[in-house]
Amino acid sequence: MYRTFIKRVLFVFMVAALLSCGDQGEARKETIEERLMNSFRSESPQLQEHVTQIVQEARMHQYQQALNKLALLSATRRLTKDQKIAVELLTKQLRYDMEEQIFQKQSKQE
Repeated sequence: MYRTFIKRVLFVFMVAALLSCGDQGEARKETIEERLMNSFRSESPQLQEHVTQIVQEARMHQYQQALNKLALLSATRRLTKDQKIAVELLTKQLRYDMEEQIFQKQSKQE
């Protein structure tokens, strides 16, 4: 009886150990901002700097400036599929964050 119990306990520990040993590279997800910067990695240094400024503005909660620059970027350049997706994702996130900021200000005033 004890042998069966010990075998089961060891089995559970082995399964738990195997499940926790995942590839650590998969555990870290790429942020939306990183995805945008990575999608423009092969572009000119000037364009990379422009994208970096957009990301900095997004991180500093300057949503309107970042959205304006993203709109200008997508309107004036022919984007690759990855770039289009990254721009769309960041645009959606910035709009959501901007709305949240507005709602928080309104709720503090009430």
